[in-house]
Amino acid sequence: MIRWAFVALALLWATPAAAQNYRFPTTPADYGSFYPTAYKDEGGQDWNCGSIYYAGHGGSDFGGGSWAGMDEGRDIVAAAAGVVEVVEDGWPDDCSTADCPGGGGFGNHVVLLHADGRRTYYAHMKTWSIPVAVGASVGCGDALGQMGSSGHSTGPHLHFELRENGTSGSFYSGDRTDPFEGPCSPALATSFTDQGAHGALPGLTCDGDAPCTAVGSLTCGQTITANNGGAGSTTSSLSYSCTEFFYSGPEMAWSWTAAASESVTVSVTGLSADLDLFVTAGAACTPSACVAGSTTSQTGDESVTFDAVQGQPYTVIVDGWQGATSDLSLTVACTPPSGDDDDSTPGDDDDSGDDDDSAPADDDDSAGGIDGSPGFPGAERFREGVDGEGCRSEVAASPPRAAWLLLLLQCARRRRVRPAAG
Repeated sequence: MIRWAFVALALLWATPAAAQNYRFPTTPADYGSFYPTAYKDEGGQDWNCGSIYYAGHGGSDFGGGSWAGMDEGRDIVAAAAGVVEVVEDGWPDDCSTADCPGGGGFGNHVVLLHADGRRTYYAHMKTWSIPVAVGASVGCGDALGQMGSSGHSTGPHLHFELRENGTSGSFYSGDRTDPFEGPCSPALATSFTDQGAHGALPGLTCDGDAPCTAVGSLTCGQTITANNGGAGSTTSSLSYSCTEFFYSGPEMAWSWTAAASESVTVSVTGLSADLDLFVTAGAACTPSACVAGSTTSQTGDESVTFDAVQGQPYTVIVDGWQGATSDLSLTVACTPPSGDDDDSTPGDDDDSGDDDDSAPADDDDSAGGIDGSPGFPGAERFREGVDGEGCRSEVAASPPRAAWLLLLLQCARRRRVRPAAG
């Protein structure tokens, strides 16, 4: 199965997922600074039969403290996971006359396509504040820009709009939909995870927050068998931000915490269906925290290698493409750095418990010079074959004679005859 972006998008339009719910598109830090200034016009009233609207308005406007708030910076984030279809930036953001050029009236704006086929629009943003690019996969809560006053605007605010029944590739097609449910809204259900009261803001909860609850923990060297559709699987996470594709699950997740900073390879084998593998940094499969992903087509094995950080928790996720399920074998292999002495890897030569330095393989260096280490403070043994054959010390300029004698003895003992030059 070839999964180019246009193929994935075509699938979205052909087989839309269940309706996506949205959060209010700002950060917790800026949440208290926003307030609704105009809901969608529902025939001369807003969704709650109130007067917070203006004639012909097709979206929802939220102020953020006027020009002073704009100067302070009011972050705009993705209301749900999606793929970036449109980015328009660079237009002036000081409009107050509702007729400034740029973006067809939206000014600096972003359009996201979601897994259910609907689009969200984030308009009138600050000039050059948009950090995402077309084709990027974003998670719920990922940064999209900052509040501004570009395009057809009379002052700084966010215009948030939802459209459905659009055409694939036609980024501004579709019906403007009221995301709020109420007595004067045609919506059968709210499109927010928590729409809040009339005159207040929707909540900040993402649809499927804290998805992929771990069914167990993993350890280095461990191989487990499972089925991604078995007990403990979920279907709430749609995107992992390692790819541009949406996933309908089911997914299975496990937790793993790095005991050392080392290279780690996670592999999934024995598949009978198209499963994919992802690793995120943190205790949940949060899309913006994706560390690595493997999306081999059909029934190919999946494998990722990444540099783990000591003490960092990770989540390992196996997800079915288009609902696929399969038995699987999952293995975690850890490779400690050269010269590792942290005792985190079974079989490492420092794990023998032998402290008398009599075993040839022992490398615990605990006897202070008996096994070949110079036995006085500041001495450093060169690595054989890399740093040469000698010994080096950073002790004081006039060390005791016994220290010099010991160093000379150690160097002499380790010196080898070089082959004659040919």
